[in-house]
Amino acid sequence: MFLRASPRKRLWMSAGALGIFLLTIVIGNQFVATDKSVTRQMLGHDFLAFYTAGSFVNQGRARDLYNLDAVRDFEQATAHSAGLEVGKSFGPWWNPPFYALVFSPLARLPYSRALDVWRWISLGAVALAIGLLSRLVMQASLATRWQQWLLVPMLIVISMPFIQAFSHGQNTFTSLLVLTVAVVLWRDQRKFLAGTVAGFLFYKPQLGAVVATVMAVDLGWTAVAGLTVTGLFLLLTTLIAMPGSMGDWLTRLPANVHWMQVEHAYLWERHVTLKAFWRLLLQGREAGEAWFITTALTWLSMSVVGGSLLWKMIECRRNRLAIQPGLGRDRLISATIIAMPLLMPFYFDYDLLLLAIPATLYAAERISHPNRIAYNDRWLTASWVMLFLWLFVNPAFALHTHLSGSVLLLCSIASLSIRRMNRADRFTCPLPMHRQPELPLAA
Repeated sequence: MFLRASPRKRLWMSAGALGIFLLTIVIGNQFVATDKSVTRQMLGHDFLAFYTAGSFVNQGRARDLYNLDAVRDFEQATAHSAGLEVGKSFGPWWNPPFYALVFSPLARLPYSRALDVWRWISLGAVALAIGLLSRLVMQASLATRWQQWLLVPMLIVISMPFIQAFSHGQNTFTSLLVLTVAVVLWRDQRKFLAGTVAGFLFYKPQLGAVVATVMAVDLGWTAVAGLTVTGLFLLLTTLIAMPGSMGDWLTRLPANVHWMQVEHAYLWERHVTLKAFWRLLLQGREAGEAWFITTALTWLSMSVVGGSLLWKMIECRRNRLAIQPGLGRDRLISATIIAMPLLMPFYFDYDLLLLAIPATLYAAERISHPNRIAYNDRWLTASWVMLFLWLFVNPAFALHTHLSGSVLLLCSIASLSIRRMNRADRFTCPLPMHRQPELPLAA
């Protein structure tokens, strides 16, 4: 029955089974002894760094944002007063200083209440992002069948990156919303606004760099102007509200990263970058400088991915008439977001929730253009499904084997997505799906 069902039905059956399984775990956790269950005190620890940054702003200590001793002492004290189980660990502040201003209002609340408010803000952000992504599927299907667009929230909510981001208290949900809005504007060629919104992604530079570069190449100087306006706004805000902190970020962050990733054992299995892949495979997660072969393979593999993306972008500009413009841009956007983790030196697995955007664009294309399916697309679909499932086991598997299957699957999806960017499809205009008219039954 499962194998004979349509792809949509198979997705619903699989998602339903996985959803029931996860819900069973959540409910069952409530009946497990406290010393063996997942408790509130174990969750949301990443928010400690955000709360600390906001507190430093409120206390006029912005220059301490990148002082590891000051951050550790404050987080330990906060964790102790809130009853959190963090041991001796702490989370450094990696983000640019202006982002600390966002958490200034939350830091005026007690930690537990601030975390609750942050969770509601995050859920609101992801709900808006899901609404925008679901709309893409609705637009692709003239029938607007709920069985199609409702898969978007279903698959996002039961995904491992969603679970990780929510349980860690991370900012991935707001990142998803910002990138989704930027992509919607990008697709509509609202160039200045697209650049303006994309500029806000630089609160996590690893999310903004590749997207901004490709957007600038595709949309031109108008998008660059939007990016510049946002960049100047964020820079001036930092210089006025937090003088000296920008210099601290530029000079002290590299040393902080070295302290965390080189001088101590580091959780490379949680990163989905080529740097982490080679480091974990060849050297494990123990402390120490990267070997020459590790660095060489990292740069070589990044050059292959980045060079392939750049080459296909050039071909797309030369052969703009060979494919439908809207479809070609969707494929460009998708390939960019998919390749982004591989081209960055720092990218945690929970931020793979942003792959919901290219996955939705791919699904919308398959719905609205069913006759455009090529043989390689079947491999692409299979790779998407495998990555979705593999993310549930990758941290444990990579920790014990030193092999990150998530990076390998992401490379597969990136390769197939880049390859199809300028594929000359058979048709040059959309082929809408029309329902066959229902014939009245003869009396």
